[in-house]
Amino acid sequence: MEHFTCHQRNPLLQRSNMSVRLLILVLITACFLFGSNLQAQTGGQTPELVVLPDANMGLNADMVRVAELHTNLMWAVYCQTGERSIPKSKTLYDVLIKEIDDSSTILKNGLLSAREISFIYAERASLRFPKLQDIKGAEEDAKTAIKFNPENVKATWVLAQIVTNRFIYYMERNRNGKIPNALQKEMFDVLKRVVEIDPDHDRAHFYLGSMARDLGDTELAITSFKALTRIIPYDDRYYRELAELYKTQNRLDEALQSYERVVTIRPEQKSARNRLGQLYLQTGDYPAAIKTFLSILSPLEGQPETNRATERTTRDVGESEIEAHHGISLAYQAQNDFEQSEFHIMRMITLLEEQAKRTRTGFRTRSSERVELAQRIQDARYTLGQIYLKFNVPRKAIQTFTNILDIDDKYVPALSGIGMAYQMQDDVKRAETYLRRAIELSDDEELPDAYNALGYLYAEQGINLDEAAALVRRALKSVPKSGAYLDSLGFIYFKQGKLDAAIENLEQALHYLPDTPVILLHLADAYLGKGLKQKALQTLEQAVILEPNNDELRQRLNAVQSR
Repeated sequence: MEHFTCHQRNPLLQRSNMSVRLLILVLITACFLFGSNLQAQTGGQTPELVVLPDANMGLNADMVRVAELHTNLMWAVYCQTGERSIPKSKTLYDVLIKEIDDSSTILKNGLLSAREISFIYAERASLRFPKLQDIKGAEEDAKTAIKFNPENVKATWVLAQIVTNRFIYYMERNRNGKIPNALQKEMFDVLKRVVEIDPDHDRAHFYLGSMARDLGDTELAITSFKALTRIIPYDDRYYRELAELYKTQNRLDEALQSYERVVTIRPEQKSARNRLGQLYLQTGDYPAAIKTFLSILSPLEGQPETNRATERTTRDVGESEIEAHHGISLAYQAQNDFEQSEFHIMRMITLLEEQAKRTRTGFRTRSSERVELAQRIQDARYTLGQIYLKFNVPRKAIQTFTNILDIDDKYVPALSGIGMAYQMQDDVKRAETYLRRAIELSDDEELPDAYNALGYLYAEQGINLDEAAALVRRALKSVPKSGAYLDSLGFIYFKQGKLDAAIENLEQALHYLPDTPVILLHLADAYLGKGLKQKALQTLEQAVILEPNNDELRQRLNAVQSR
């Protein structure tokens, strides 16, 4: 959709001489009054028009010339409306512009204004690009039109498209080369100029926003797509763009608002609901996340049953359901709801396995798709195993990780997970075997959980303490602010008798994981080792408040109090 005002469409209409207007009015009136009589007198045949002398018409030479220019322009504009007549329209503009260029009196005597001449050049530019693919000629015409009238939106937009296409072409030809700053600046300057003189030019805003997004100018991209949501408020695409841009800047609340708008406009778009649910997860609004994901799994209100059935057979819906179950499981994990978390991740695995069965019988399924799907199933099973670890169900965790290793015995995350599960069961030998195997196979890949688990295992047994400290420090290189890893290192230092280092690390661990009973217990032991009985008591009391039914904590508190 092009943007220009009425006077830009045909400015010569505004300059028609009053005498010409009166003459046209008289002729039209005469046709209405005498048309039927003329037809009767001529037997139904159209009479020849009698050309009146100029003196009788009341027109001088300049008026006649303006009328001729006006007539030619109307023909040129008319021919523009049909694809077949485009060359003819271009020829008519050529004649008009030649007459303008050959005459020094047209502008000087006020026969045409600068804006009107600019209009003619802009119209020819719009024919040359893109319809006639005369890019050089179009660029020259656009620049000439802008010279006569810097406010000419159409000419500036033609120039902006040419410069942008040139920039894109250069980028595609020089993918690994450096983009000249001058070329990029020219493109942005011209696009910005379009939206400056026409703030509602949606195509210019889209070009500007898209190029700014791709070139890393996030603020400019946001400004452009926000303008598009104002101009076309019911197009969900621009809210999507805004949401993704906000996410890159970690402006999650604004991203949420944008995706909420997408879902309002297009409630049937399950992919948008999934992204909205993920944002709720990131912001910690778990009930809203669960509600959003569940809406993907439920039939849409008011949708006919036939449509629902058709929709559920599509690949996109299958993917949406898989993502939704995963999201719900994560939300329930955060709320410490083991049963729901387990149920939804198992449902996700079932859907992936059903999809795998279909691909095995699918004639057109590529082998790469099958491999990718098999990997997704393994990853989902690993996530299930992690849930069992989180909720202290080592038996189920071992079974889950064993199923993974039966298919791929070098799947490092599963080796690490099963090692930690055996550690929970105090099976030191198997735990050490699997954890060491995971670390050996990881090569340069960081496995902080495996390093930490093996280090903590040694600390619990009171063996290999120097190696244990080195393993946990290795884990902390990957995640320096991990409260769990700092707790492990503090516990190891306590075992080594390095009480100051133990207290320092355990206090840091408590900073990142406040109100964690096991860290409080370790810290209390370190305080007691330093003779800080009062601090130890306060720390244990805090732990008991958090877990009042924990017999071990109560016994430790009573023992310290009785000292």
